[in-house]
Amino acid sequence: MDKTDHPSSGFRKSLISLCDKIAAVCHVIAALAIGVMLTLVVIQVVFRYVLNTPIGWTQEISVFSLMLAVMAGMAVAFWRGEHFRVSVIVDSLPAALGKVINLVSRLITITFLSVVVWFSYALAMRAMGQVSPTTGIPIGYVQLFLTGGSLVAAFLLIVKTLLSHEIISDESAVSADKVS
Repeated sequence: MDKTDHPSSGFRKSLISLCDKIAAVCHVIAALAIGVMLTLVVIQVVFRYVLNTPIGWTQEISVFSLMLAVMAGMAVAFWRGEHFRVSVIVDSLPAALGKVINLVSRLITITFLSVVVWFSYALAMRAMGQVSPTTGIPIGYVQLFLTGGSLVAAFLLIVKTLLSHEIISDESAVSADKVS
């Protein structure tokens, strides 16, 4: 009986499909945030250096967009297994020991992300009264990018670990291997 014949394989496939969709949404959010950031930086340069009338809010929104893109992109990278990792030592170990070290590494990462979620949420709630100087956006909302990104990344990594899901399951994903 292989994994596809197991009675829970329908649940497994559904959970993987859900995580693929969550990763796809995070991918779109990250792409849109990068688009906003790049557009605002160009506007900022034109207004500051060509028209000599800088617009202050463009810099703030650019930074907020960068934060959103990083947090959303982190979740996608964890799910697709495309996050940065140094695996020279692990790759040189016997396969069984390498799997154990990878599992321990994931558990440490999940623990770290959980701690980040806990403390960043508390920090964001305390920062709701503080507003950014040029946009008036409560800083707590911006800090929730860290909470949300870490929460989604932790969830995806937990599912990936429990299901032993190691492959890139989003076939429409852009991979470095495909770029020439």
